[in-house]
Amino acid sequence: MAYVSGAPSGMGNACFLCAAANGEDESLVVDRGKLAFILMNRFPYTSGHVMAVPVRHTPDVIAMTTDEGSALFASTQRAIRVLSEVMHPDGFNIGINQGGAAGASTEHVHQHVVPRWAGDTNFMPVIGDVKVLPQDLETTAATLREAFSRLGPL
Repeated sequence: MAYVSGAPSGMGNACFLCAAANGEDESLVVDRGKLAFILMNRFPYTSGHVMAVPVRHTPDVIAMTTDEGSALFASTQRAIRVLSEVMHPDGFNIGINQGGAAGASTEHVHQHVVPRWAGDTNFMPVIGDVKVLPQDLETTAATLREAFSRLGPL
């Protein structure tokens, strides 16, 4: 959990998704295709929370080409397949926050895939403003990379 005690990255206003797309920051990327890739969310809602992202910086859903939209959805399907195999969730939240008013943290469109388990919500986020994750990001990322590699190329 280096993000809790580590110094700021110094990326400033740089797009962190473009950095991952361009190979500048591979630490959380778990699967990669020609038009889209999948990476762990650095601030996950639950263990296994990933994002499917078009490689090209696109500010919203409308700006994506049809091929990019297809690749984004195919990446989402792959993420659900792998997360189901590896983590056995009871369900998923899947969604896009487009625009700051909708909660988007960057102007590079991406789709969240959040595995959910019956009873996974507890008092910690409400009372303590804290999320409790049973597994660290690096361990989850390594497990998911292995499972994605078994699927073949994206």
